[in-house]
Amino acid sequence: MTARSCSTRQAVVEAVVDAVVDSYLPLLDRLDDLSDDLEDEVLKRPSPEALERIFGAKRNLVELRRAFANTRDVAGHLLRNSSGWIAQDMGPFLRDLYDHVARNLDRVEVQRELLTGALEIYLSSVTQRTNQVMKVLTVLGTIALPALLVTSFYGMNLQGLPWSHSPHGALLALAVIGGLTGTLLLLLRVLDWF
Repeated sequence: MTARSCSTRQAVVEAVVDAVVDSYLPLLDRLDDLSDDLEDEVLKRPSPEALERIFGAKRNLVELRRAFANTRDVAGHLLRNSSGWIAQDMGPFLRDLYDHVARNLDRVEVQRELLTGALEIYLSSVTQRTNQVMKVLTVLGTIALPALLVTSFYGMNLQGLPWSHSPHGALLALAVIGGLTGTLLLLLRVLDWF
């Protein structure tokens, strides 16, 4: 084997390995953009579709992390290998490959952290929205409570209830319901519930 054919093979190996590692860069850039878009989306309007996209992106990052970690380990092993299979002048290329893969692996970890943050924002937004809905339902239930209480007594057809034989009994019952409802609304306003 001549020195020229050995250096040609080495150049081909370097070119192929470098092209493989560089081919991940557009994917990392797209995942960067997706992470930014998902953060914006969960802040503005969290939706189940955004949650699915977050989990899909996290799965992709796990696969990328696995590929980069294995590639980094191989490059590290080849750097430490002292057998005659690898020429000594490949050391700078292998160090460069190791550093390049390590940087890509760091980018993957940063993106995973961003997506975890987006997931936490999504969950917080959904919890806050649920709390608001529960607050409104509680206020509506509280407003309806006096009417339900008064009408339930008069709906039992018992004798001797106040105003049951009065021609203005319905108006008086409505006045009591309105007064109790107004008092509850005032109390809720004082307690700063709405």
